Amino acid sequence: MPYRLVVTRPNGSQFQSTTEPLPDREAVGMSALRVLADARVAFGKGGLQLGRDVRDAALGETVTHADSRFGFRTEGF
Repeated sequence: MPYRLVVTRPNGSQFQSTTEPLPDREAVGMSALRVLADARVAFGKGGLQLGRDVRDAALGETVTHADSRFGFRTEGF
């Protein structure tokens, strides 16, 4: 099942991390880390845990990065 990652910025606006479907949940977690890196957010070991949390979250559940306040929600594509 392909997925998409919906990202909520700290200002409340939303976007999809990619226009292409993500093939698996591992790619969803990596995409979340890529969004933080592109926003120049230092995430360290806590970010790696965030990637795992996003990967393992139920569809439709939002996981928020505490320091940057970026929110990540996985949906079916």
